[in-house]
Amino acid sequence: MTNFRFYKVLIASLFAVMMAGTVFASPGQETLQRISDEYVQAHRGNEGRGEREDFSRSAFLSEIEARKSHLKELQAIDPGTLNAEQDIDRRLLIGLLHSDIKTATTMRRWENDPQQYLPGTRLGLLLEPLPTTPPGAELDKLLKALPRHLEHGRANLKNPPERFTRDAIFQAESSLEALETAFGNLPAQAGYEDSTASKSHAALSDWLVFLKEDLLPRSNGTWALGREAYDFVLQERWHMQETADGIHQRGWEAFEEIEALAAETAARMQPGKHWTAVYESLKANHPSSQELKQAYQDQMDRARVFVREQKILTLPEGERVVTLDTPPAMRRSSPFGTFEMVDPFDDGLEGRLYLTPVEDWMTPEQKAARLSSHHNAWIPIIAVHEAYPGHHAHGIKMKENPNALRRVVTEPIFSEGWGLLTEELMFEQGFLQGDAVRLTVLRNRLWRAARVILDSGLHTGRMDFEQAVDFLVERIRFEPYAAELEVGIYIREPTYVLGYLIGMQEIEAIRDEWIDRHGQPEPPSEFYDRLLSVGSIPPALAREVLLGSE
Repeated sequence: MTNFRFYKVLIASLFAVMMAGTVFASPGQETLQRISDEYVQAHRGNEGRGEREDFSRSAFLSEIEARKSHLKELQAIDPGTLNAEQDIDRRLLIGLLHSDIKTATTMRRWENDPQQYLPGTRLGLLLEPLPTTPPGAELDKLLKALPRHLEHGRANLKNPPERFTRDAIFQAESSLEALETAFGNLPAQAGYEDSTASKSHAALSDWLVFLKEDLLPRSNGTWALGREAYDFVLQERWHMQETADGIHQRGWEAFEEIEALAAETAARMQPGKHWTAVYESLKANHPSSQELKQAYQDQMDRARVFVREQKILTLPEGERVVTLDTPPAMRRSSPFGTFEMVDPFDDGLEGRLYLTPVEDWMTPEQKAARLSSHHNAWIPIIAVHEAYPGHHAHGIKMKENPNALRRVVTEPIFSEGWGLLTEELMFEQGFLQGDAVRLTVLRNRLWRAARVILDSGLHTGRMDFEQAVDFLVERIRFEPYAAELEVGIYIREPTYVLGYLIGMQEIEAIRDEWIDRHGQPEPPSEFYDRLLSVGSIPPALAREVLLGSE
């Protein structure tokens, strides 16, 4: 009798669970889940890694139509059938898709960006692999597909910006050099026309001729996003009430405020000298080329211990960040270095900071300039921004999110805003100390304010490329070569660099409101764990998650 009653109760419980799923999975919820799953899958796959497989015009247009279809479905969902978190995801996806459609149809990259047809960096990495990443089948697949991709480029491209074409020429020349270094003098080899590498080499050689002789003479297009599309990104993607004009003004206001603070700090250090001269003097103190990686590793390890001991964030055991040399294929595009976050879906907990080393081919002046950029006041700030509690820690917290969509979406208005905020946070907590470090933090924040001014100015017609380069050289003391690389980012990725300063300001506003309601968090992780648990979504949506919609 007891057993019978047990199974009766068990069956009833199972039936109740089944019915609960049936009752609460509304058509709107099912639609949202399906589109979320498709978005996640796309961004986990080749598309998410920037590795397209079809570069035909029809493929680009089909993707736009697919986004339009998903957008229509999401807009038709009754928000009343969703819980609060689901509605956040719905509006998040609507903003992403709507903005992607607008940007794609405005900029028409398949017609205006020759660089996308040649995966130069990826090719270089596969030709010069790290010991842990043997190329094998992946390199073979890329080389076999390359002639087809370049043929699509010749068919699609119309009148790109001249700078895009010149960048593509440099990219093609570098890729040819890497291919020839890896495989030798291919045209001289027996069976040249038959091998995969040789076919790719021939296609790449033809591509270079096409770029120089056909495309460059007609490269008179614009890279500017335009005021309307710029406002669209701010308002639809990031759910802000701002316009390009308002953002531009915020950039100038921040620039003037930060510059005054930099002058004040410099005056304490070396009275009578301009802050830029004081900052330049800091560059004399730096590690040697042999000590460089270890200097960064030591500061990241120190920051890791501090974040854990002061309970700024709660982090799992086993996570870490390691410092490595930048692979040769990436060194021209990353003369300083780059950071690689943890994968949101695998089991790994290791972030990687790549540093571009001083190289033998460099002149003594170039070597000195490279090392001086890694001065002792700079290194702990990078350790904070990139590792603890910056991007690495954020990636770890995103990895813990049970919502796959929140693990995939990484909007710079949150991610880069958090990275910049951590520099001030670690001053507040006592990890970063001293006027030299303070001046460096302010110089870096001034640079981020300049990014707001320049990005909004470039894409709305306020200034041209050369004026933006001059601004960085004169007001932030960039080297001309570095300034050109920097502005090259702005014209290729409109609005991205707003994320640093504007994102920081928006997240600070959330923190201030949270403290007003709940008091100072004790320990700090009481707030920061919650903040990073939302993922990397626009702060306007993150605020609703943390504070409600009132």
